[in-house]
Amino acid sequence: MGLFAAAKSKVVETVGAKVKKATAWVVGDPAGDVVGKAIHELMELNAREKEIAAKKKLFTTVVAKHAATNFTQDFCALGVMPDTPMTVVNTDGEKVTYVVQDRGGQYNVKPEQQDALKQLLGADLAESLLYTETSFGFDRTVFAIPGVSEAIEKALEGAVKKLVKDEVLTGEQADSLISAESKTSFKPGTLERAAEYCGRDTTKLAQFIDAMGSSCTRYIKT
Repeated sequence: MGLFAAAKSKVVETVGAKVKKATAWVVGDPAGDVVGKAIHELMELNAREKEIAAKKKLFTTVVAKHAATNFTQDFCALGVMPDTPMTVVNTDGEKVTYVVQDRGGQYNVKPEQQDALKQLLGADLAESLLYTETSFGFDRTVFAIPGVSEAIEKALEGAVKKLVKDEVLTGEQADSLISAESKTSFKPGTLERAAEYCGRDTTKLAQFIDAMGSSCTRYIKT
């Protein structure tokens, strides 16, 4: 089995269960402690936010169902998608927008979806609407091992030259066969060992994490 075929065969990977670890910093009473009160307020706001979200979801469902019916009716009547923006307006002039975007190239079509398409359109037409593409990549940790990238590059160069020689590819096609994007990033495990790198100096560690920028995302989650 070739390198790419082997990589493709491992697309579905089972990840074993891991023991969850946690750290808790206990603060004071919400009635008198600033941080304790902030946590309490966040919980209260979070509860209200969930209540509002639930109501919005309910009313959105009602409007979306009406809009979807009109959309399909107009689409079929016109033969083309209705003009945008598409809005639903009440007698007070209040309105919401119904958005429909084609993002078919971004998502995988599941087998049950394919079956439904075949039942709706017939196998030939359904299959003509789909295409399959496989993207290959390299494991970052393995690829970073000294000598690995050089050996793979040399082997690929030999394979491409043979394809050109056998007239399977033209020189122009060979030049565009492999595309690459270059970026400089932190090596895997950098954050895990940050304290060690900083000599366990809290000031230096804080500065180090700040320097990592988006490579070390930080936020409050309630």
